[in-house]
Amino acid sequence: MKEYVTLTTEPNAWGPVSAAVKSARLANGAAQAIAIFTPQIGGSVNRVYLILSAETGADLDAAAAELAALAAVVALTRQPLTPAAERNLPMLEEGPAMFTNRWFHVLSNKAGDFENDTIPVWDGFEQDTKCNVIGLWHLAPSDGVTRYLLVAKYDDLLAWSNSRFFNLAPGAKLPDWAESFARRRSYMTDTSVIATRCLGASQA
Repeated sequence: MKEYVTLTTEPNAWGPVSAAVKSARLANGAAQAIAIFTPQIGGSVNRVYLILSAETGADLDAAAAELAALAAVVALTRQPLTPAAERNLPMLEEGPAMFTNRWFHVLSNKAGDFENDTIPVWDGFEQDTKCNVIGLWHLAPSDGVTRYLLVAKYDDLLAWSNSRFFNLAPGAKLPDWAESFARRRSYMTDTSVIATRCLGASQA
């Protein structure tokens, strides 16, 4: 089981909070923050984002309570994740790479089409760009919309920019992945993204 957890911190406290999460052994080791993300572009400096993993809901509850009790944490939100495809979870490690956390707001009656225009073309996308897809998850549908979370790893901001289908050379023949990514826009009501640095994981 996994959740996307957002920690809101006191002003400018993302550093100590991130360090506290990284050193924590959550729920006596039964839960782990497998990724600790701090925003670089597009998010508040007073946020820390986590992918929290455990075998049971009770362990997730215990871990969330411990995280909420950390010094300088003023709020915690939890979003249960259902995997559509988990691809490169071992790449969630500390380093200089850029990790995007992108939300797609997809019409629920087009969720299957969205997945079919996303997951099967990842091999070509990764071959053509300096990107590694970490995984794709979704929340429960709400008001006819299903929100998907895509986490991907890029060498840097230039690699991300060069991977945008709308930034490809005008008039060039689009690769299959670009055609699929362009088509899926018609399934969405919105999308948003933050660029983050991964600080690794909490203690196992």
